[in-house]
Amino acid sequence: MKIVPLLFTVTLLSTLRGEWIQPPGHSTKGYLVPTPDYEPSFPRDHGAHRAYGLEWWYWVGHLEVEDSGEEFGFQSTVFRLAGDPRESNQSAEAPFGNKQLYLAHSALSDLNEGRYLHTERVMREGWQARADSQTMSFRVAGIQAEIPKDGFGHSLITQYPKGGRLELQLNPAKPIIRFGERGLSRKGDDPASVSWYWSYTRLKATGILLYQGKELKVKGEAWMDHEISSSQLGDGLAGWDWTCMQLFDGTEVKAYRLRKEDGGSDRWSAVYWIDHEGEVDVVYADRFSWVEEKKWTSPKTGLTYPTTVKIEVDHPKKGKLTYRIEPLINNQEFYGLQEDNAYWEGACRVIDNEGRIIGRAYLELAGYGGGLGARLN
Repeated sequence: MKIVPLLFTVTLLSTLRGEWIQPPGHSTKGYLVPTPDYEPSFPRDHGAHRAYGLEWWYWVGHLEVEDSGEEFGFQSTVFRLAGDPRESNQSAEAPFGNKQLYLAHSALSDLNEGRYLHTERVMREGWQARADSQTMSFRVAGIQAEIPKDGFGHSLITQYPKGGRLELQLNPAKPIIRFGERGLSRKGDDPASVSWYWSYTRLKATGILLYQGKELKVKGEAWMDHEISSSQLGDGLAGWDWTCMQLFDGTEVKAYRLRKEDGGSDRWSAVYWIDHEGEVDVVYADRFSWVEEKKWTSPKTGLTYPTTVKIEVDHPKKGKLTYRIEPLINNQEFYGLQEDNAYWEGACRVIDNEGRIIGRAYLELAGYGGGLGARLN
């Protein structure tokens, strides 16, 4: 018997954030803007949404080698960036033009030897980069993902430098979650800075890792995000600090702060909890603090990242909670073709207020090189 994953939505009263901000139908460049109250249909909405300016599919996870207990972290991300619709050749088949750019970001953290492998590849849509619009089925440089015909779970293949390869089967342990008020996740007060944001917060992972000439049988847990937007950040925001936690008690936490250019946190910064049944609680910036405890400076780019943080938050049902996010290895900086757009994306542990390890996490620190300043909309 197969469990068909349902969709859970974070439903909020508009009074939590003040007056409702209605997004426009199109961005200033002409991309469609995600609309409120949209009811996604799967597997179709796992596919590409080419009329929107920006989209990504994102996986991170923690893996263990079955025989030896060696541990690895992995990140696989596919970005789709639409060409300017005002400059594209339009047709009935491609009303927003066909100039789609794809980026593949692949990273592997060897937590045993302290090594970090990563690679970026950029492709125009064509034989080296393709994405189906009706289901999750794409091949972008060294990343492939596919939903099988029975519709349960999906496969993920990621290639690394020097012949490395990760082949995983990912099956959801919980329903897919839709984040945000009326189905929109806000990235600031700019009305167009919204996204559709859907996540599998706990995926059971099994597969094979080809690494340093060895074939290793691995198992573990992963997290997947799929986000569609036409604007990366609202005005006055410099970047974000984001974490996904998978706690040993079977719950998950997503927390992020949207960093203002003056160093403060935007009011749409949030902490979400997903319980055993997939139900969601949320608080915003006035109910939590994000405290930088330790920093790491990259010998490659010279950028400094706050890689150890403490999140103190007032849970609406459980009261005060503390999560300390601590990296498992320091150097997990991803840099590609543009070093000013480098970011830190790493495997971490989660520690409670009593110093106990209570879960695993991934931490993403973006915008510290100033490369997020360009606006899509």
